[in-house]
Amino acid sequence: MTISVVIPYYNPDSNPETGRLLIRAARSVIDNLAGVCEYEIIIVNDGSPADPSIDSLKDGNIRYIRREHGMLGAARNTGVDNATADIIAFLDADDFYLPGSLAPCIKHMQEHGADLLGFGMKRIPENETALKPSLQAPVFSKPVTGNCYMSTHNLPGSACRYLIRSSLIRNNNLRFMENAYIEDEEFTPRMMHFCRSYTETSFPVYAYCIRGGSIITDLSQQMIDMKSADTVKAISSLIMFRKEHSSEPIDGLDRKISYLSMDHIRRTLRRKDWHNAIKEQTDILSSMGLFPLECKDGSIGFKLYSLLSRCRAGLLLLHLAETVYK
Repeated sequence: MTISVVIPYYNPDSNPETGRLLIRAARSVIDNLAGVCEYEIIIVNDGSPADPSIDSLKDGNIRYIRREHGMLGAARNTGVDNATADIIAFLDADDFYLPGSLAPCIKHMQEHGADLLGFGMKRIPENETALKPSLQAPVFSKPVTGNCYMSTHNLPGSACRYLIRSSLIRNNNLRFMENAYIEDEEFTPRMMHFCRSYTETSFPVYAYCIRGGSIITDLSQQMIDMKSADTVKAISSLIMFRKEHSSEPIDGLDRKISYLSMDHIRRTLRRKDWHNAIKEQTDILSSMGLFPLECKDGSIGFKLYSLLSRCRAGLLLLHLAETVYK
């Protein structure tokens, strides 16, 4: 079994630290996979003015591609278009794989013929380097269909937390949204819908680092507005996808769309201008048939949130809760 790891790289300011983190990310792939299986690392420069210095890696399995800036989704699509392996994985340039973590996941995926394997993420301090392999062995769930999983679980949206059969992506013409900030939340449910054999483990594989100045930590009004617009775009796309596949089991998609709508309300309630924004966003969701929030198989927490979100007093209470516990 072979694996292609796609690493998008965007460094508009030619920041040396961003280049250093890219090397750390690529090195973690090499350290995990050398001697385990055949692999390729596809680094996609998403319109950065300068090329990163990757000569120090001294690995013949690295492929470097430049493209015009199209944001994370576009860079991942370019990586997929150029991938040649049986499995595709996505790794952000400022994150990395934990030591010795990928091998047991690849082995399990191969032995059980899974289309898709999910693994745990661990939040790591930005400059962490002294990490040791886990002494515990991963425990994997029994395989289920993607729809079955989505109908009973809150689907993790990040595409980086999965090993994906390349055939699952290509046979279903799966693509990421381009020029958008919420590309994962639209891609992952569609991928899961087509999956016929999904297994997962809570075993930590992916080291997730949140850096100051990143897209995640940017709380500017402009960024908040763009993320809000992209979320609505992602939900609209999933509604259209659900209609196109209405003859198939779609209860998993229904649940995911409902939970995305709740998450959108939660983010809106964290805004400084939430009084005005919440009316605008719930009106948009209402026009899409998603508000008031409904999910027949939702958790008790979801149902409580749904009830509180229907009145002004409840929204105020939820706003206070989001401010304290965000």
